[in-house]
Amino acid sequence: MSSPRRPWAPFDPRTWFATLRPVVPSPPYERGVAALDAGRHLEAIAALSEALEAGTNQRARLLARNKRGIACLALGRRDRALEDFCAALALDERYAPALVNVGNLLLEDGHVADAIDYYQAALRADERYAGAHRNLGIAYKKVGRHAESVRHLRSAMRLEFRLPLRRR
Repeated sequence: MSSPRRPWAPFDPRTWFATLRPVVPSPPYERGVAALDAGRHLEAIAALSEALEAGTNQRARLLARNKRGIACLALGRRDRALEDFCAALALDERYAPALVNVGNLLLEDGHVADAIDYYQAALRADERYAGAHRNLGIAYKKVGRHAESVRHLRSAMRLEFRLPLRRR
């Protein structure tokens, strides 16, 4: 008889302490984000791919995967974007921006209930992530849950105006 499989990894204090260290983005990552912000999506993909290869730690690879997915999405490469978002979630299943991005793809494809699940997971990971509140409000509106929709849209507005702009 085999032992039951644990759905979590054993606690490793080195990994936990590594998450407390600030992430210093690599120059390719910074170039990729700047290109993405400027709408130069092919350049962004190239720089973020370079950042992935040079990824010094899990967090740096996580950030580069998510941003590269956004650049791919802007070019209409939905399958590649989904691969990057899922790869980011494989690195950290509680990374709210990637959860929201997958939820957005599901919502665009008409899978509203699944999108709601992803947005709720993003809020469990980071209850102050305005994008998750906003998109959950939109999804709730689509299924006729108007009171919840308004509550989340208001939360999004409140968070967007109170928090300084954070690049994730």
